[in-house]
Amino acid sequence: MTPLTTTPRTPAAVARAARLLSRDPDQVRDLPWGTAHAVFDASPELAAVMTREDLDDWLDCSLLHYPVLNAIRGATPVPPQELTRTMTVSGDPRGGYVDGAKVRARLRDGATVVVQNLHEWHRPAREVCRRAAELFEAKAGAVAFWSPPGEAGLRVHRDDGHLFVVQISGTKRWYLYDTPAAPGLWEPGYVEAPDGLAEPATVDLRAGQVLYLPDGIAHHTETLDEESVHVTVAVREPALRDVAELAVRACLARVPAHATAAAADREEAVAAVLDDLAAALGRVDRAALARHVTRRSVQTGGSR
Repeated sequence: MTPLTTTPRTPAAVARAARLLSRDPDQVRDLPWGTAHAVFDASPELAAVMTREDLDDWLDCSLLHYPVLNAIRGATPVPPQELTRTMTVSGDPRGGYVDGAKVRARLRDGATVVVQNLHEWHRPAREVCRRAAELFEAKAGAVAFWSPPGEAGLRVHRDDGHLFVVQISGTKRWYLYDTPAAPGLWEPGYVEAPDGLAEPATVDLRAGQVLYLPDGIAHHTETLDEESVHVTVAVREPALRDVAELAVRACLARVPAHATAAAADREEAVAAVLDDLAAALGRVDRAALARHVTRRSVQTGGSR
């Protein structure tokens, strides 16, 4: 049986998004979508998705709340009390607000600061992700990472979704291993036996560049001799499980919720309902289902 795959077979989406992604659209016209990494120059819009100065503003002059801003040291999340403060508003104390001094102290200790869901509250990221969602006909979201010099990053892991890593400042070294051939051969998360992987390719990503990472590629990172800030724009295509669930739910609407499989003829009832389900699935308007899944992906905020 051929393994199921969600990797598109046509570069049409990449061609549509070329001007959003790169200063020189020709650099991405042959992007190895789903098969290998690539590096190219960011478009002005993508390069301006956020700035280093934005981070200082968010720490000192915003109402950011944990866990929109959080931090991780090695593989361990930094406790919220080490990042936040209590703010009193009209005599009412409220906890969880980001404390700039505490966050900078955690950076000095070697933690990486993570700023989540940029696409929901930061206008440049919101616009980039809105356009990416339309062009790729998929969900799109953005997360920022702020790492101190010499930080080793997470251990080898795999992310779901196609990632566009935009280097904002500093240089980040990426160690890139295999790209899985099919979804059934990998799971998102840490790679428990990285010693079994081939030797990694290395990419030193500099400010103004974009690194494309295909869905599931194993990787880890290292910050060099200056701090690094990058934004990851994740493009996540509709999951086949979600498509199947939508189709089955549409068919189940024909089965009354109070209908039962009586003990006397349960086996026959089960066989009958499965036969009816198979027949109903065969009658599903596939083109309409594909349009519905596309529309839902584009209109739903975020990358999940």
